[in-house]
This record gives sequence, structure tokens and C-alpha cells, in this order.
Amino acid sequence: MTSNHEIDSLLLSLDAADRRSDARTPRARADLARILSTDPAPAPAQRAIVNPATGKVRSPGRKGRRAVLVGGLVAALTAGLVVIPSLSGGDPAFASWTPIPTGMSQADSDSAAAECRASKKGVGDGMYADDINSSEVAIAERRGVWTTVVLTGAGGFTALCITDDAATWFNKGMIGSVGKAAGNSRPGPRGLTASALGTGSMSAGDISIAAGATGSDVLGVVYRSRNHQDVTATVARGQFALWLPGDELRNASGKGIEVEVTYTDGSTGKIRLTL
Repeated sequence: MTSNHEIDSLLLSLDAADRRSDARTPRARADLARILSTDPAPAPAQRAIVNPATGKVRSPGRKGRRAVLVGGLVAALTAGLVVIPSLSGGDPAFASWTPIPTGMSQADSDSAAAECRASKKGVGDGMYADDINSSEVAIAERRGVWTTVVLTGAGGFTALCITDDAATWFNKGMIGSVGKAAGNSRPGPRGLTASALGTGSMSAGDISIAAGATGSDVLGVVYRSRNHQDVTATVARGQFALWLPGDELRNASGKGIEVEVTYTDGSTGKIRLTL
């Protein structure tokens, strides 16, 4: 009998994406960054720790940035975070995933945001309920049948949801985080601050995520994957988010990853993201 792992491997081998295609020219990167970027403004995202099994909040023992492994995803913490892994999904092995995201209609964005809010309201005995209700959408993107939503609010509140929209509503595959910043974690105008960086596990397989806050001069962010094409982040309203199938970022919280940044003046540079 063929194992699930073998089936996943087979599906990946059938990926019809043309891996020879390349959009690395400066003009192409700048054009893509402008399309994906709106209203950049820095927003911090560091948080405390919430146990997903009990819903109890544990305060950090000392000030400063921390890292925690919850549900397989490493994220930067100083005042609250929970990672919610999926139980099952409808897109095995992330077969529909694309390295370049596409936008969403207003109706689809509103629907995805409502679903993200609903999934987070019970976290920490509802401690973030008011923040969730008043949050605004910073990022709403699609990669194949997968949607990514980043919500932001006052006091450095952020919530992240990555959802398998191919699954039925009671079988939704989702991974995400929710929390509030502690202190001033805002990056400089040309900087990035990671709030989530690492690998989690879903029924579709491992998933590597990098997300966080951007400086006001940041227009675009690209991660040059070893195993996939260049992965383009969505950058909007002071936030960036990208993800890719596999465990490529499993050790990124300690070792860091290098990303290429495009700035509003057309120049480019490299930043090493760490926690």
C-alpha cells in the first residue's frame, strides 16, 4: 500500500510549475513589489506565550525577545502568541502553492479576515477578543488555494492565519498566531523585524513561514529558496508575510535567513532575519 509520504512526494513530482522561469531582474522585482505594496507604515509584532492545549497565558520570565516552539512554528515572543496547527486539509502536499502571491477581491478578503478573527477569539480565554474585533486587515493574499491574512491593531496587536481554502469548513487546514507587542520593536525605515520565523506541521506537510514588521521605506521582500523558486512576500501596511512548503526554515530562528529588500527609492539590499 502506498504511504501518505509517498503520495505527497508523487504529487510534488507532478507540480506543473515551470521552475526555469525567472523574474529576478531589478525592473521585474521593483514592478512586482509596487503591485504587492500599499501604505507601508511600521508595526511591531512581539508577543507573550499562550499554551494552545490549555489556553493559559504564561508571562515571560525576563524582558527582551524570546523564541518558542509551539505547534512546530518558531515565533518571536515578548508578550502573547499561539500557533494553531491544522487537523486536515484539502490540498495535499501544497500542490497548488505558488511562490508569487496574488491579491484577493474585497469580498474574499473580508470573508478570510472574518474566518481568521473567529479562529482566534477563544485564545487565552478570550484575552484578545477586543483587539480581534477592532483589528484591520494589513495583508490578504492567495498562493494557489491557500489564503494568508495578517490582522493588525492598537498596541502592536497582530494575528496571522494561513488557511487551506480547498477544504470543507469543518476540515479547514489552518496555522497561525495571535499576540501583542511588548515594548518598542519597530524596525527602522529600511529595516525588518521578524515576529514569526520557522517551520510548522500541517496535514498537507511541513510549512515554513517568515512574517513581521517592515520599515517605512521597504517596498518589497524576496526570499531566495534553496528548494523552490524565489518566494515573494506580500508587503502592505507595515507588515510582510511569505511562506513555502517544506522545512527549509526549520533552524532559521537561530541561524537566520537572508532576504532581499527593495526600497521605495528603487535601491535594493540584503537583510538577515533572525529572532
